Amino acid sequence: MQKKVLVVDDEPHIVKAIRFYLEDEDFEVLTATEGGEALELAEKHQPDLIILDVMMPCMDGFEVCRELRLRSRTRLIPVILLTARESVEDKVRGFELGADDYVTKPFNNRELLARVKSRIRRSEAELSSHPLTGLPGANLLEKEVNERLQSGQPFWAVFFVVDDYDHYRRAYGLQQGRLFLRFVAQLLDRLMRDAAGPGDFLAQPIEDEFVLLTRRGDVPESCRGLLEQFEQGRDSFLPQAALAQGEIVYYDFKGNAVHSPLPRLLAACLSTGSRFLASYSALSAWAAQAVMQARAQKGTGLVVEE
Repeated sequence: MQKKVLVVDDEPHIVKAIRFYLEDEDFEVLTATEGGEALELAEKHQPDLIILDVMMPCMDGFEVCRELRLRSRTRLIPVILLTARESVEDKVRGFELGADDYVTKPFNNRELLARVKSRIRRSEAELSSHPLTGLPGANLLEKEVNERLQSGQPFWAVFFVVDDYDHYRRAYGLQQGRLFLRFVAQLLDRLMRDAAGPGDFLAQPIEDEFVLLTRRGDVPESCRGLLEQFEQGRDSFLPQAALAQGEIVYYDFKGNAVHSPLPRLLAACLSTGSRFLASYSALSAWAAQAVMQARAQKGTGLVVEE
């Protein structure tokens, strides 16, 4: 499959040169000349890698990289920073904001290509398991679901989503966000240990989503109990001010106040015995609709479709 690369640089001749070279190596290339456009293209097209210039007007590459890592649809895309600067401080800042590699201008085309291919390979390997929890990732989940669907044996697929997690992480930082996700993972792990059935499978396809595959019959009741445990434990990860106000308030990079509801754990319990599903894509589309229904509910945020 052709890999997709987004090239972001305000110098047209640099964009043209990189695009020409990568297309000659059978990459699909998207281009942007400023940060806002880059963020829109990244969210819309989900490239396999982003080559990002640091020195750009309005929003520089560091700010773009920071925003990419805060957004759920782009946080896992590998980023190679491209810059004329060689200072250690700039490189350290880029890595701290989530960049995966650094290339200094003027660059060698062969070296850039080697770094692009290497980072894409590494990203694909890392997607097989989540680095925070060690749970199977998107690729292994898709393979497992497809195998179960092909077997013809019905099973439950439960999609757990930490709603408003992006706002939580923006307000309290990456490390606190990781602790909060680890708390959710521990709840699910406890559920697996206490009532695991043969062939149960737990995965984390993206940072704020967990998926449980099981053939147990008490799934809806178990999910209700888990959501209650989440509500009981969540408050210890929130400051008293947020609990008193019933919302999270923080300021974005422009200084504007952002108000967000307290994070909730949503659950969509789907029984594959109730409809024909040809692939993981079909199950994922069904789950997206069910999660939207759960999000619209007040309280527990549980949807069961048998």
